[in-house]
Amino acid sequence: FLEDRIEAPDAYKRAYARQGDPDFQAFHHDLYRRVGRGRWWVMEQQPGPVNWAPYNPDPLPGMVRLWTWEAFAHGAEAVCYFRWRQAPMAQEQMHAGLLRPDSAPAPGLAEAREVAREIADAPEVSLAPAAVALIFDYVSDWAWTIQPHGKRLSYFDLVFDTYRGLRRLGLDVDILRPGDDVTSYRLVMAPGLMMMDEALKDALSRLDGIALIGPRSAARTGDMHIPVPLPPDLPGLDVAVARAESLRPDMPIPVEGGGTITGYREVLETTADCVVRTIAGEAVVVRDGNHLYQGAWLDPEALARLLRDLCTEVGIDTFEMPEGVRRRGTGTEVFWFNYANESRVVGDMELGPLEVRRVTPPST
Repeated sequence: FLEDRIEAPDAYKRAYARQGDPDFQAFHHDLYRRVGRGRWWVMEQQPGPVNWAPYNPDPLPGMVRLWTWEAFAHGAEAVCYFRWRQAPMAQEQMHAGLLRPDSAPAPGLAEAREVAREIADAPEVSLAPAAVALIFDYVSDWAWTIQPHGKRLSYFDLVFDTYRGLRRLGLDVDILRPGDDVTSYRLVMAPGLMMMDEALKDALSRLDGIALIGPRSAARTGDMHIPVPLPPDLPGLDVAVARAESLRPDMPIPVEGGGTITGYREVLETTADCVVRTIAGEAVVVRDGNHLYQGAWLDPEALARLLRDLCTEVGIDTFEMPEGVRRRGTGTEVFWFNYANESRVVGDMELGPLEVRRVTPPST
């Protein structure tokens, strides 16, 4: 998936070619946990090289174990490997199994056995609600596919960039669908929800925490019309999208404090407070109370600064993750995953290359 699902520079894809993207698997774990109403399995965990991608590198030793534990940390009830034995015939001959075609053990089998031994001594993974929610909407994904407004602009990439930004700050994320109860969350992210009904707008406006909406949210009706009043037409927030533009990759727009707008920008007409603006003084993110509208696709630097500020405001602790390191909290433990093929230091803890570490917080 790193090769054919993710937009990233070639240097990044080389760095993670044998590990996978540090956030892509986790995103789908969180997404399908919601799709499955809290219950989900991994049906076909990769046990070695596959046969269907543009390039099919051999996973580094330890990655089968890391991927397996990462799934359990996000609530999987089962992890099944595909396949048991590498097929000696037909179209999947080049897809690895836990056994080789001659039935001798392949490297992935030892790692699956290692996890099985570790599970026997591990506490039951119980999930705890996150402080941050991210809304994902399949209908909006379809609408973006129909009308992307720019080359390589997609709803999935926008949502995934937001998810990655949250994970880089060490945060757990619950992925919700429109209509889910958001009242328990301190920060709710709603990027790119091209279609928003009045019930969702109202729920976000009454949130005790902070709601960050946009870009391109509430931009179309269910019949794919531009609504009037102009979008986003959010309760209590005076902002309207006057026009929108898509940008070449080599046309970033710098914003105050560092970082840029990339790919997509809206021209906002507003009397609301401006919390992020371009260096030319144009509004990018505006707010009224706990309601914010983001009128542009922000690069990682600008997005991280905005997320840090909002988390600080609502009392969510953040921690800058070293490159390749991610964490996942459960009801009983904190899992640390090092996707880097070299050691990383996190506070006073050193994680070895490709290490999975389970930490039980001290009781209070």
